[in-house]
Amino acid sequence: MPKTMVLFCLIWLLAGCSYLSVKHLASNPLRLDKQEELNMRYWNFVYVNEKENDHYLLRGIAFPRQENLPEWGRWIHNLSIAAYLSDDQGVVLAQDIKAHPTQRLDPEDGIPVEFRLEPKRMPESRDVFVTFGYRMQLTEDGFQDPDKKHTPAGDTRVFFASEGALLR
Repeated sequence: MPKTMVLFCLIWLLAGCSYLSVKHLASNPLRLDKQEELNMRYWNFVYVNEKENDHYLLRGIAFPRQENLPEWGRWIHNLSIAAYLSDDQGVVLAQDIKAHPTQRLDPEDGIPVEFRLEPKRMPESRDVFVTFGYRMQLTEDGFQDPDKKHTPAGDTRVFFASEGALLR
């Protein structure tokens, strides 16, 4: 058997054993039709979960935690927010990720979020949990490119924050 075929089989076997985990993140038990709140390091999530046919619909608002963010951070760039359903071991059963445009940081109104979560299977124990993930960059200016280290005026400040599922 050629080396490339052996390597492919090994990678395929390892990929079959891996899974996404959110065990390290704060989570709430899955409850339906009830307002919930989940506080994470840089964002607080206020949401309601509803069951619709074969999926769950999670709607809410994500509020930035100003006390944990730099004072100079006024604009959010490259923001993506994810919602996850997991079992009691933190294994992800369903996820949905939404990208958001560059926008001014608004701790009063937050950012509306909506996720459609379709688990392929539910655990026999029925212990299911909700958590969130996010990835973002903060800058002082909405026109600043957070990926550039320097501007003609000098150094730029960029704050990066991320919490999310890990591949195990």
